[in-house]
Amino acid sequence: MKNITIKKVALAALMLTTPLLQVNAVELKEYDTVLEKYIDTTGPGVAVIVTKNGETLYKQARGLANIELQVPIQADTVFRLGSITKQFTGAAIMMLVEQGKLSLSDNLHKYVPDFPTEGNTVTIKHLLTHTSGIANYTQDEKIMEKELKTPTTLDAMIKRFAEHPMALKVGEANRYSNTGYVLLGKIIEVASGKTYAEFIEQNIFAKLAMKNSRFGGLQVIPNRASGYSQGENGYVNAGYIDMMWPHAAGSLLSTVDDLNIWFSALRNGKLISKKSYKSMTSAVKLNDGSVSNYGFGLGMFKFNKYDGIGHGGGIHGFATNALYIPSEDLYVAVLNNYDSGNPSEIARMLAAVALEIPLPKFETVTLSKKHLSTMMGDYKLDSGDIRKIFIEGDNVFSMRGDGHKWQVYPMSNNGFYYDNSLSYFTIEKNTQGQQVMNFYRNLSATPEVAVKQ
Repeated sequence: MKNITIKKVALAALMLTTPLLQVNAVELKEYDTVLEKYIDTTGPGVAVIVTKNGETLYKQARGLANIELQVPIQADTVFRLGSITKQFTGAAIMMLVEQGKLSLSDNLHKYVPDFPTEGNTVTIKHLLTHTSGIANYTQDEKIMEKELKTPTTLDAMIKRFAEHPMALKVGEANRYSNTGYVLLGKIIEVASGKTYAEFIEQNIFAKLAMKNSRFGGLQVIPNRASGYSQGENGYVNAGYIDMMWPHAAGSLLSTVDDLNIWFSALRNGKLISKKSYKSMTSAVKLNDGSVSNYGFGLGMFKFNKYDGIGHGGGIHGFATNALYIPSEDLYVAVLNNYDSGNPSEIARMLAAVALEIPLPKFETVTLSKKHLSTMMGDYKLDSGDIRKIFIEGDNVFSMRGDGHKWQVYPMSNNGFYYDNSLSYFTIEKNTQGQQVMNFYRNLSATPEVAVKQ
């Protein structure tokens, strides 16, 4: 009886949705294969969407929204977004800038006078770009282990966060701070005269008809997924969190369809000007002249030969990722109701299918120790750093300098991959007859080359 039930659920999960735009069977299978690789239909899963030039290439769900009740995830299942919330906060700030209600150069103390900054002048822009130097409250074990479960208010949280000393000087480095984004939520409330939840719901969700998006709380939300964590003996229900704590840093919930609506409106000037969007997606200079590739709730990154924009999220029971490739007008969102999931990797794999980037199989093959030994050794990078490849017992490991020792897995006669990663390398000979390692980070188009010593 149990096996029959599981098979029915698995079948239902695979048949829940179909792409809105017809794609060829081979491409469709490639998308499906990505989900099959990462998601077991009998556990927590994902809802995903891939759109290009305004058309949906792929929309699918796999896995269970509720394991206890054996309820499959559907394309309209609602997930906690975690830190994807931050881009909504960034856009809300830009709306208020355009309304003349605040300025990016405004001092934090104009809105939160008593928050300690140890003599540093912290501006709204510093908060947005994680260059404020303000500590990150999620690194406080007492808060994370005990206090997150306790109902609170925004002002009470800010008073609690004020106990943390500054982590570094303003503008010194990009230091991720959820505290900074909670403070931005307070600034939005002071400048607008509305609660953060009211401002987002009225000025974004209602305006864009994002009917399945909410500020999280105790309310009953149709189609909401349950969140799961990894326990000692398998999946467990995620620990409780009072959703006031993440506030403007991570309290929103949504669906993949609503996220697609949201990002399309954001980049096309329907919510804020294109000039404001450019500000949100531009790098900032640090005190020493170096650059931080983080804008206002959105990070910039390189993916293969493409420039990308995006953000991930992680919150009790959920992990999320959404990315955009501007040159191809390609958007991918992956929502996962398992906080140990890997939505970032899934999103990049789906993007690779859409962009026709060749994908290694990342499947282990068996090679003899004799053959493996011919590739082991020290490989020197142009920077002078050494990447070591060596055998311990029956396993192969890679280590850069004195860094972490990572196990790698043979995937071909001369190729190796890292588990839960899109990075891999090949060992081959160059035109001078030297043995070299070609390291491809996150499916990069151009390898980092190191020569065997």
